[in-house]
Amino acid sequence: MAGLSASVVLDRELLQLVSSLVCLLRNGRVVFLNNAGVRMLGLTSADEAQDELFESFLVEDYRFLLEAGWELLAEEDFLPLKLSRPDGQVFEAELRVRQTPSAADIFLVEARDISKFVKSAEALREREERLQGVLASVAEGIVTINDSGRVESANPAAERMFGFTRGQLAGHDMVDLLPENQRERHNRFFDAYMAGLFPTLMGRQVEGLGLRRNGSMFPMEISVSELRHGRHRLFTAILRDISDRKEAEDRIRRLAHHDTLTGLPNRNLLNDRMNHALARIKRHGGHMAVLYVDLDKFKPVNDSLGHEAGDFVLQEVARKLAQCVRSSDTVSRVGGDEFVVVVEEITKPGEAALVAKKILDAMDTPTIYQGHACHVGASIGIALFPQDGTSIEEVNKAADLAMYRVKHSGRNGYCFYSDTEGTVLAATSPIDDI
Repeated sequence: MAGLSASVVLDRELLQLVSSLVCLLRNGRVVFLNNAGVRMLGLTSADEAQDELFESFLVEDYRFLLEAGWELLAEEDFLPLKLSRPDGQVFEAELRVRQTPSAADIFLVEARDISKFVKSAEALREREERLQGVLASVAEGIVTINDSGRVESANPAAERMFGFTRGQLAGHDMVDLLPENQRERHNRFFDAYMAGLFPTLMGRQVEGLGLRRNGSMFPMEISVSELRHGRHRLFTAILRDISDRKEAEDRIRRLAHHDTLTGLPNRNLLNDRMNHALARIKRHGGHMAVLYVDLDKFKPVNDSLGHEAGDFVLQEVARKLAQCVRSSDTVSRVGGDEFVVVVEEITKPGEAALVAKKILDAMDTPTIYQGHACHVGASIGIALFPQDGTSIEEVNKAADLAMYRVKHSGRNGYCFYSDTEGTVLAATSPIDDI
């Protein structure tokens, strides 16, 4: 330590025990370097550094830092930079400069090799970037929720799902993402789980409704798992927007129970509704009418104008039939040009006749297809429950027989099953006394 003034009180042996680089500078030149510094800089001995400018150990791109002067650097905390060894090897370091209190021209320099920390940080950052890349690419929404029920993070899919822009979903309470009528129930279950009840809630897939930022709702599937961190809990929710699946299921159900052309209930749904109606009548009493409607002169429309015209006419007939009944009644298409109308809760047969008259009047107005007037009529057979049968099969058979009675008697009219041996009532027949 030759050249140091006696006023600088340093213990050489203690400095040699320090595991990081320690050196003393005067006028920017090294006057002391400990053994750890020798190893760090790749030197064979401290003599190699003696009287060398410290900046010679800095990578050239970082030497501009010394232009500010050692006094200014002494006011800073640790500075990240790169040092170079004689063999050209470069390593990351953290430097701190302090001015010695007993000698204004002497500066103490400490340096730590942080290459391993930098590499670890870079590796961690790369893993984080890969993880974020994975989270950003998955279709499912991924949300982390703390033990207070507040969202801590959300991937892009979750943000898009709920209509938020990047970073806006974090900080919201989870109940903000649920419809108002589900929030109290969610809070009860969440509190019960936190209290140790319902431990099987985790990991299960449940369906519910999500609330978008614009107020619209959508069906979603939720699966939640828990991660304990000390005394705290963190929940990860996997969210899936199942709107497409629900729409597909609805379409399948509709295809199974509705006619694809007219949208009316098909025979399956008709029988189901009739079963329910008959069960109600058997329990509480009352009457029900079943009208079999077979179109007249429909075949000439198909033959002269084509099937597209026929389909259009059938759709218009379905619309007209629906306008002739109450919302509690059922209009069904059961065949090519055959329809069944179920009128529930009638008090007298005249109510069924009134519906038949409305249908015949509606058929008087022709359907216009591409400038062509399509005239079709209707033959309607009416059966009553329980007068004409005690089961669906019996009532349907009775209505069918009554309809064929109309067909054989000139068409475009209606007939009750009980009158199949009598007169068929035409569209213009009075119904007040029926």
